Amino acid sequence: MNVAGGTYAEVCREPGPDGVLYTLAGSGLRAAAVLRGVADDVTLHSAVDSTLRDEALIVAGTLGLDVQWRERSEPIAFRYWTPLSAPTIDGPNASSVPIQLSGGNALVFGMLEGRPRADVDGLVFDPQQPRDLGALNLDGLRAGRLAAIANAAETRAMTDERDLAAAARKLRELGGADVVVTKRAARGALVTTADQQELVGPWPTPRVWPVGSGDVFAAGFAWAWLEAGAEPVEAARVGSHAASRWCSERSLELTRADFEPGDGQLQPTAGRVYLAAPFFNLGQRWLVELVADALAGLGGEVFSPFHEVGLGDDEVAVADLEGLKGCTALLALLDDTDAGSVFEAGWAHHHGLPIVVYTEQPGREDLKMLRGTGAELHTDLPTAVYRALWASMGLAL
Repeated sequence: MNVAGGTYAEVCREPGPDGVLYTLAGSGLRAAAVLRGVADDVTLHSAVDSTLRDEALIVAGTLGLDVQWRERSEPIAFRYWTPLSAPTIDGPNASSVPIQLSGGNALVFGMLEGRPRADVDGLVFDPQQPRDLGALNLDGLRAGRLAAIANAAETRAMTDERDLAAAARKLRELGGADVVVTKRAARGALVTTADQQELVGPWPTPRVWPVGSGDVFAAGFAWAWLEAGAEPVEAARVGSHAASRWCSERSLELTRADFEPGDGQLQPTAGRVYLAAPFFNLGQRWLVELVADALAGLGGEVFSPFHEVGLGDDEVAVADLEGLKGCTALLALLDDTDAGSVFEAGWAHHHGLPIVVYTEQPGREDLKMLRGTGAELHTDLPTAVYRALWASMGLAL
């Protein structure tokens, strides 16, 4: 299988207690690397500049990848403040020698340096650049079988439809794809073909590293649908399982077992997360904003007292608890001791709601009641957010 996509530096400022995390990855390199565990012949078609060339050659050689490199005009880097944050991009105007694929099957990602072109038997295309598309642009891409993969925000942006199911159907019709797979983050995926739409549930994991999970999903789907002959829904289950392994282990060493569709994937139900947190200074409010946006962006419902009720006097207590009554899980941000958030967690425990806590100091004396009553305590933010969201949806933790 041919894989065409970017090789970029990725920098995350706040991955956890280990400090800044730097990797050389990108969609193309990551997808090609995980496919080694299941596909016999994988060739990566990517681009690299003079600054990153030596490092890229070392990484590709260590991974045992067959790579056809093109020249790129300048470095490209994605910089994340946290794994839940939208990245800033260095080198957005970089250009490269065009990639041209012919024959066989291919997984193609949108690239900042310029879109690959392909005339192949089977193609899975993940555009990854909704701001530049407006619609699903397949110029230069020809295939006997075609699947398009996009996340929920991209699917809506490319169709101007708010209802996700309607947007996915419209995207398939306008783009002429046989299959459209809409990634729904923590909620799984929606598979749309000419005659059906079916939801594929997520695989909850004990730890979550979300950066790059969509690339691994696309790799798993492409292999299963194009190479193994799986039907689209089964192929999406394969992609979901492979992505869960990446999220949990953050390892490119996937095995054949990681590309199994699995049985009995749980379907998320409707739910709502109560976001318990102090918001009395800039840092606290910044974290609440980040987490509330992340929960919504991952497909969840959230009640945030900061946004729904705000600051006030004693009367806010009643309004906050009214909001809590309509929630199915509580996420507490407790790096700073906050009596109100701890009180809300106690109320949630009394009423049988699952509780997830984010704190970089889980052994603190003032958290022992939460630890002792079964609350989940996590020191990394993405895991806490995903686990709280899954808990709110009734998924097994």
